[in-house]
Amino acid sequence: MASKYGRTVGALSIAAALMLTSAACGDDNDGGNADSVPTAIGSALDSAGAKAKDALSSASAAAASKLAEIKGGLDATADATVGPIRADGDRTTAEVTVDNKTAKTADYTLSVEFRDAGGKLLDTVVLNIDKVEAGKQAKGTAKSNRKLTDPSKAEIGQAVRH
Repeated sequence: MASKYGRTVGALSIAAALMLTSAACGDDNDGGNADSVPTAIGSALDSAGAKAKDALSSASAAAASKLAEIKGGLDATADATVGPIRADGDRTTAEVTVDNKTAKTADYTLSVEFRDAGGKLLDTVVLNIDKVEAGKQAKGTAKSNRKLTDPSKAEIGQAVRH
């Protein structure tokens, strides 16, 4: 199933192609303004970019909200590591390992950030790894919310042990 972002970009691409075709095929005497075509395409692309930015903001806000719900949790960012990213269908995944160095079984809630080669944030997801025994490690898989363009790495944004 295509993502909402993918469908939006696809629809805007088709609309832009139709506008270019109608401008190129139009009669010069029909009163149309071919100069407005680049402006319309730019507006359509700006709209698609704004929707992608809104989706990222929404994912980041959801992750922050989920982490804020945890009462009595402790910062455990140093207990978590992320492996290399991998493609999984149209999504990007990364294996996360937590190392419970305490004397009690603990749950971990982590935000995992997917970034491009330039460090630009592409997506944020929340991952829960529950019932990690004292002195043991456990693994979980973070999966992006949508298809990412040129993801390069994943990193821990925040980790809470509770």
